[in-house]
Amino acid sequence: MKNLLGNTIRAAGLLLGVAIGTPATAEPLTLDNPSQMNGLDVVCTGVGSGKDDPRWTSYPVRIEFANGAAQNLSGAHVALTKHGASVADFECPGAWVLVNGDRGNYHVAATIVGSDARPVSASFVLGKGGQKRIILRFKDFQANQ
Repeated sequence: MKNLLGNTIRAAGLLLGVAIGTPATAEPLTLDNPSQMNGLDVVCTGVGSGKDDPRWTSYPVRIEFANGAAQNLSGAHVALTKHGASVADFECPGAWVLVNGDRGNYHVAATIVGSDARPVSASFVLGKGGQKRIILRFKDFQANQ
């Protein structure tokens, strides 16, 4: 019994160490499938014919990921905040993220998953009007990278 208790305590300590030492990773969104996150409707798209879906023009914000030569990049980890509070954290396998939801001031920060490229960020206002394009340019990636 004492040995079983000792093994249980060691296993619990190991699990706790893994939980503390391993950063949380965001789940990837499915391409062309709207998702709800804390009052936001977000879509990961921008690849293939899915980017031409007429529904996407109704989203007031389109965030694009590009390299230093303005070519699309895919596979970004995206964090959205509103007034400093986190509202969405996810990975997008596409080249665009579309955002719709509550009006307000937002900030987006992104990194390219699996790269050493520096993070890129921008602020935007979500409101009425035509679709706003926010291009996050990762200058660490050159043309055709």
